[in-house]
Amino acid sequence: MGLPTEAPAGAQRHPRSDHVLLNQLRTIGWQSDDHGLGPWMRLHPTTGDPACESIHLAVTPWGALHEDAWRLPDNLSPTQLATAIGQYANLVRTPTGEPSTCGHRLMSDLRPPEHRHAVTRALVARGVPSALTICTDPAPCEAPSGHRLAGEDTLADTDIDWWRPPTPEEASRPHVLCFAVNLHHFADSNNLRVSDAPAHHAYHPAFDPKTPGSWLVDLSDNDPHPLLPPAFASHGLAWHTTPALTYAALRGLRPQPVRAWLRSGKTVPYFDPWYKHVRLARLAVLKSLGLTSDLDTPDLLAALRDLPRADRVQRALLNALDATAQDAFTVLDQPPAQPDQALLTSWPTPHDPTWRPDLRATATANARANVHRKLSRTARDGHFPIAVADGHLLYATRTPDLTEITEAPNCDFRIGLSPGQIRPVAVRPMAWYQAQCSDNTNAARALKNSCAPW
Repeated sequence: MGLPTEAPAGAQRHPRSDHVLLNQLRTIGWQSDDHGLGPWMRLHPTTGDPACESIHLAVTPWGALHEDAWRLPDNLSPTQLATAIGQYANLVRTPTGEPSTCGHRLMSDLRPPEHRHAVTRALVARGVPSALTICTDPAPCEAPSGHRLAGEDTLADTDIDWWRPPTPEEASRPHVLCFAVNLHHFADSNNLRVSDAPAHHAYHPAFDPKTPGSWLVDLSDNDPHPLLPPAFASHGLAWHTTPALTYAALRGLRPQPVRAWLRSGKTVPYFDPWYKHVRLARLAVLKSLGLTSDLDTPDLLAALRDLPRADRVQRALLNALDATAQDAFTVLDQPPAQPDQALLTSWPTPHDPTWRPDLRATATANARANVHRKLSRTARDGHFPIAVADGHLLYATRTPDLTEITEAPNCDFRIGLSPGQIRPVAVRPMAWYQAQCSDNTNAARALKNSCAPW
């Protein structure tokens, strides 16, 4: 195709540049999409419908498949690459970018809106009633940095990033055990209620857990436990999404919002078919690696220990599926990537109904609530975390065995393969953890960043 070994930079990437490949395409009646030249290129006829007629190119020397998200080994043969990417296409969808992008596009694949031919305007597909069809501005508190509506008051919902020094009794325990919640953003996302309506402003609304939106409210916990992370990522009056207030009510607080941006009308579990699709794909790959849900705990733990020696292509595919599920939420509020808008200091709302920063914040708040609820219940047995980073948790233990925690009567964590269940990550000596504390480092985040995903 006459492509260089390195991706073109700057203006040469632009879809209207005079790059030799783009000129050749125009000569035969084809063009690239708005992203122009890049590791993943989408080409379609100049007079055709991009949604119906297109060619997708994954240019591997430019990094299409060897980025951290895919985690494919560098020395795969073309046949192995084709096998891996073909299996992903069969299980998920035709890949057109990083797994996070594929996961985001899969959401609308499974709840498609009405589609008309780009040229003839003939109805191609009727779509489904629960599709996202309206391009709406975010509420000011929901707008990400750089958006023209972004202000100082932004949503406070974040993942837990917390650690503490061990108590004297914990410091006497020899081990620090790290485990991870499987796909903690993805877990339980199938139950989140989503509305296609634009947000409307309200003063002093009564909290309704069935209404999606953002609420200005004080969720200060009057009785925080000194050995547990804070339940909410704010102190005093702050903006929170509906799952945070729902968890506050579960903890006995009575949320009294001062203001809110609410999305009324019909709500649907928008992520449900997406959740089921990715979950089944993931189970298929896990089965190919010898991991099934019918394994008892000792056999499952033994199989997880043997996983680094399993088929490397299937392990890479498992990592890609996890990124498809977990990282798709990050695309919900990504800034525009088109060359025409990349240099704007204040950018407008992308013309895309599935660009929904409120949904990313909702998933984050839901994940935080689920993790904190399980931490609180497990603490009834005297097991308190010493560090938490997103879905990675550290406990001081007497043995290097995860079952020391999971077999306690009130433990709400379960070892398993499903989203929301947990898997062991690493075991370190207590002296290592204390050294991390001396360096003012969250040891849970250090292990999350340094340990292999599977």
